[in-house]
Formats: sequence, structure tokens, C-alpha cells
Amino acid sequence: MLTFVKDRSATKVVDIYSKGSRSVKPRQTVYFTHDGKESGNVAAAAGVLALHRDSLKKLHKLSNASFDRICVMLDSGLEPEISGDPHRAAYWEVRAVYERALQNEIYLGDQDDLYFEHNLPRDRNTWGGTFTLIGNSGAGKTYWCVQLLMRYLRATKPHARRTIIWVSPEVDIDTSLKPLKDKRFAFNVIFVDVSQQELKKTGMDSATYFHNKIDDLLEKHGDHAIIVLDDFMDAAAGLTPLLRKMYNNLLRTARHKVTSVVSLVHSYASGKYTSTAIQSNKFLVFFPRSQKNRLVMFMRDHLHMSVPEAKELVQRFAKLDRYVVIRMHSPVAMYNSKYLLLL
Repeated sequence: MLTFVKDRSATKVVDIYSKGSRSVKPRQTVYFTHDGKESGNVAAAAGVLALHRDSLKKLHKLSNASFDRICVMLDSGLEPEISGDPHRAAYWEVRAVYERALQNEIYLGDQDDLYFEHNLPRDRNTWGGTFTLIGNSGAGKTYWCVQLLMRYLRATKPHARRTIIWVSPEVDIDTSLKPLKDKRFAFNVIFVDVSQQELKKTGMDSATYFHNKIDDLLEKHGDHAIIVLDDFMDAAAGLTPLLRKMYNNLLRTARHKVTSVVSLVHSYASGKYTSTAIQSNKFLVFFPRSQKNRLVMFMRDHLHMSVPEAKELVQRFAKLDRYVVIRMHSPVAMYNSKYLLLL
């Protein structure tokens, strides 16, 4: 179950921040615990059920007034009369959803000041995990990743920052990278151009270019680094198999070397490029407003959900924000800035 109480068995899921605070510290941290004996989770039924309201009303043919009455009963600890209450059956169904949501969901949509936010650990010795960001061009992959890195850079003192290595065939033309190219971060961020044009310009063959520009760089800065591979499948043809092999090796050694690896791809169904990532990554980030059907199929195939259940969740997340993070390692969860769901 989800809790705000940290104990020995608690595993951190995500932090909650406040717009009204300039502090880089979270307002609260959400944990997962197996101990559900004393949950202590209490919240008004109307707020907890806000995202379920329409579906429950439709399912049980409830008017707004009837649904509100059930919420008041839940808050007051009242139960419907054994006979004579037309909503008795609906009450128990709604109550079951309410009690389940108290343990498995947190909704911040009714609190404008608060939001969930995924951030990288500032401590160099704490592993930040591995990520694959999946979305069409223009979905927001690069923006999401750049903002993640910018928050890390701003929150971490210069001497304590990890090296960020950004590998892409569009280093010189992607305007989304401009914040990372600020001279304040010149010592911390290294860009590697793997385009066909850059390879041709150097006059090197692919193996030599890879060794000089990437292998040596990883040997020097790879441990404790943050390595971003942005659409490396579109790199120069001779570099692509070398980059794919490097990526798979990075995933295998990431935790041991305290290296965060971030891959940006167009589709999770990109065959050999993402099959390893799906199995190995700690976090996947989808952009449901631009790829609803693709996300539904992923949730069916990898999270073992029914298609109707997956569709309902995708619609729910898409209404609240343009991205959704899926935590693939236990505890498995989905969240964006306003909604957290334990799976």
C-alpha cells in the first residue's frame, strides 16, 4: 500500500513538491509498504473518488445527488439500511473502490499547489535508475528529459555534479537542447554527434570514430555518469550496431557503476533496439496524448491488463498531463504530475 510514513520496510516511490515553495526539497515523499495493518490513510471520499466518479455513476446509474450522498455516508462511517435504501448495493461497490483507492492511489488534481515530480538523486553514490522514453516526434521526449537534467543541475552544486553525456545524431540541430548548452554547464555536459554528416566530416571509419569519440569518453567519465542516447537508431549506419551493443552493455552494468542510462525512442516495438530496454529499465516514460493505442497495447502485453482497463487508465492519465512514468521494478506503479497509481 501507499503511505507517507517511512519505516524499515518502506520503499520510496515518488516525491510531492509545492509550486509555492522555492525549495528543491520535496514537501512529502510517497512510500510503498507491505504492512497494511495500520494504514492511517484517511481522506474525504469525494476527493479520493474524483477520478472514478463518472464511471461509478454510469455503472450504478447514480445521479450526482445520490453519489454525493454515498460519499457523505463513507465520510461519516454510516451504512445504508438493510432494506428500503435503493442505493444499498451501489454503496458497497463504491465503498470497495474507495477503500482500494485509499491504499493504491493518490490524486492531487484538487490541490493546485501540489504535484508529483520524478527527480534524479543528487548524491553521486545513489543510483538513479535506467529510463526509456517512448514517443513520436514532438510528443515531448526530449523536453521531459532536458527538464529532468536541468532540475538535477540546478539542485546540485557544481563540484558534486555527475557528468552528463548526450549522444545524438541531432546534437547541432535540436533546439530543445539549448538549456543544457548554457555555458554554466559546459564543464558538466558533453555532447557527442553520431550523425552521418559528422562521421563523414571527420574522415574516420565508424570503428575509429566510435573508439575516439565514445569509448574513450565512457572510459574517462562513464562511472557515476548520466548517459543519454537520443534516437541512436538514426545514427550513422556504421555506428548504429556499435551504439546498440554499447547500450546493452550499459544496461547490464548501470547499477554496478552507479550510471543512469536514458534512451529516447519512437516506439517500444522497435524490435532489437528496445527489447532489452523493456526488460531491464527501471522506468519507462510514455506520452499518452500522442500514442494512446500504443500505450494500451503495452499495458496489455507487459502489465497484463485487460484492454478496457488499460484504455480507461490511459484516458485518465492523458487528461491530467502529457506524460506518464511507469515504474517497472517493484513496487510497480504509474504516475504523472497529478496522479499516482500502484499496480
